Amino acid sequence: MSFRPVSDARAGEGAEPQTLRRWLAAVPRRLGFTPGDSLENRLSLGLGLSLALLIGAAWWLGHAALHRTTDAYVLSRLEHDTQALLGRLEHIGDVERAAHHLLPVYRQPFSGHYFKVLTHGNAVRSRSLWDQDLDVAPVSVGEVRTWHTDGPAEQPLLVRAAGYRVAQGPVTIAVAEDLSALLGTLRGYERLFAVLAVVGLLAMLVLQRVILRRSFRRLAPVYDDIDALERGATSRLTEQVPAEILPLVSKLNGLLAVYEQRLTRSRNAAGNLAHALKGPLSLMRQQLRAPTDAAAEPEPADSPRRVCAAEVEHITALVERELKRARIAGRARAGSVFDPERELPDLKRLLLAMYRDKALDIDCRNRLAGPVALDREDLLEILGTLLDNACKWADSQVRCTLAPADAGTGLRMVVEDDGPGCDDAELARIARRGERLDEQVDGHGLGLAIAREIAESYGGSLRLGRSSDLGGFRARVELPSPAPANG
Repeated sequence: MSFRPVSDARAGEGAEPQTLRRWLAAVPRRLGFTPGDSLENRLSLGLGLSLALLIGAAWWLGHAALHRTTDAYVLSRLEHDTQALLGRLEHIGDVERAAHHLLPVYRQPFSGHYFKVLTHGNAVRSRSLWDQDLDVAPVSVGEVRTWHTDGPAEQPLLVRAAGYRVAQGPVTIAVAEDLSALLGTLRGYERLFAVLAVVGLLAMLVLQRVILRRSFRRLAPVYDDIDALERGATSRLTEQVPAEILPLVSKLNGLLAVYEQRLTRSRNAAGNLAHALKGPLSLMRQQLRAPTDAAAEPEPADSPRRVCAAEVEHITALVERELKRARIAGRARAGSVFDPERELPDLKRLLLAMYRDKALDIDCRNRLAGPVALDREDLLEILGTLLDNACKWADSQVRCTLAPADAGTGLRMVVEDDGPGCDDAELARIARRGERLDEQVDGHGLGLAIAREIAESYGGSLRLGRSSDLGGFRARVELPSPAPANG
């Protein structure tokens, strides 16, 4: 005999409700409804419930009004028969003889028309009651009572009892009528009304759904502008929208304008600062390189003068890098995308001008189907930094390859050169997370930390190694899931 572990049993018991909850949660999606936070669903649900309550209230009021009207109609006929019986009773003086002068329907057994007269403790019933009776209590003179009861053969009866004074003394006359035929007609009408109400409710729900869909189509220009914003085809959203969302669109346009201005100012400020520092740094370099007294002994490598000269050279390299980045990135624009067909030739032309004394062969290979829906300035900064680094250390050849990732849902950038490359120890230092080689090591480390940070901000990575084809340094950037920009 085997026993099931308690933990497994509990897991199995808990799995069924979870499966049921997941199935119930998926029902609206299977029926074509969008998530619960959808304004369209909220409006449809609210209007649907309002219509259902309205139609239900109308049905209930109509039901009550029809039954009251039916009772009033029957009571008017019962009052007419009561007055006829009372007139005969006053004229003849005997109840039984007066009853013979009423309509024959009161003499036909179980005809659905009945009466009962109470006088001095005596009761006279219509022949139509046969061996049945009406439960009627004496009514004081001038009083009228009406009620529903079951009569012979379970007939639904409406009874009217009134008290009168005749020559023989007080008398109570109760007259009843079967409502079966009228109630049957009313039920048929109510069923027809219910069917029409349900059909009308469904038709109105469909109609209101169509109206809502048509109303929300007025937001289509906003969706188109958002797509254009992702492609870099526009920098703001259209304001030809319904008045209800115009404030939201206006706020978004304001934020986009502020973002573009701040990004432009930030990049311009970095370039301006680097340009402003270039002059003083050049002067300092000249002063530090000026020859000292020939009679003096050569300065040691760790002398303050030599250390300051090395730091000035390092700062000068950083300033040169910032100026190159400012020239490569160009003017920032919110929502712009990276188009390799347009950007790579310009980037190649700029690098060739910057390194015209090296006669470089820069081979840019684009294997992407179209623009990439990632920020243009970010990709230009990554690619420009890696290409600038490769051009700086290459002997004569630089290669840049843009292609989809292995899974087909990402972007791969590979930059290689035929320079000296890095040994294993330097690559190990570069691979350490968070180490900024631009502050510690000259050469290939310059700018790689920034490129790594940008790649990791997109959830990607920067891998460094040696090129198997060119023999020099190789930088490989992997960026996940960049959606291709349309158009």
